[in-house]
Amino acid sequence: MRNAYTAQLEGLNDDLCALAQAAETAMRDASIALLDGDLQAAESVIARGEVLGELGARCEDQAVTVLALQAPVAADLRRVFSAVRISSDLSRMVGLAVHVAEAARRRFPEPIVPDHLMPQFREMSELCLDMSGRIVDALRTSDLGRIDCLSSQNDRVDSLKTTVVDTVSADDHGHDVMNAVDIALLGRYFERYADQIIDVASRIVFFVSGRKQMA
Repeated sequence: MRNAYTAQLEGLNDDLCALAQAAETAMRDASIALLDGDLQAAESVIARGEVLGELGARCEDQAVTVLALQAPVAADLRRVFSAVRISSDLSRMVGLAVHVAEAARRRFPEPIVPDHLMPQFREMSELCLDMSGRIVDALRTSDLGRIDCLSSQNDRVDSLKTTVVDTVSADDHGHDVMNAVDIALLGRYFERYADQIIDVASRIVFFVSGRKQMA
C-alpha cells in the first residue's frame, strides 16, 4: 500500500511538472505569435489549450483521490492540498497564453504591438518565461532558491504593464480606440501570468517548508 501511495504522489508531481512546463511553452509560443507575427505558433497554442485544461483537471482529480483513499499526513498533506491550488493556477496561466495567441491571430497579418511598445512587450515576455522556468525547476527539485527573485521580477512586469497602459492612454501615437484596448489587454495578460506564477511559488514554499509566505 505504501508503494502505491508513493507512486500516486510521484505521479501527481510529475503531472504538475508537465502542466507547468506546458504553461511555459504555451506562453513562449504565444509570445512568438504576438511579437513575430507567427500565425502557426498562434494556432498551435490555441489548439493545445483544451488538452492542457484536461491535464489540469486530471491533476485536481488525482489530488482528491489521494486525499480520499490515502489520508496523507504532515508534509504529504501540504503537498496534496497545494497541488489542487497549483493545478488551478497553472491552468489559468495556460488560459492567459491562449488569450495572447488569440489576439495575435485575430489581427494577423497586421501586428497588434506597435514598434514603440515592442521593447516593453519583449521584456515582459522574457521575464514571464524566466519566471515560469523557475517554478518548473522548483516543482521538480523543491529548491526554493530557484524562486527567490520572483517578487522583484513580478514588480518589473507590473511596471512595464503600467508603462504600456499609460502610453496608449496618452494617445501620442494615434492609436485607435480598439487597438489601444487590445494593447492594454495584452499588457494585462502578461501581468496576470506573472501574478499566477507568484501564487504557484507561494504554494511551493508552503508544501516544502510549511511557511505561508515567500521569504
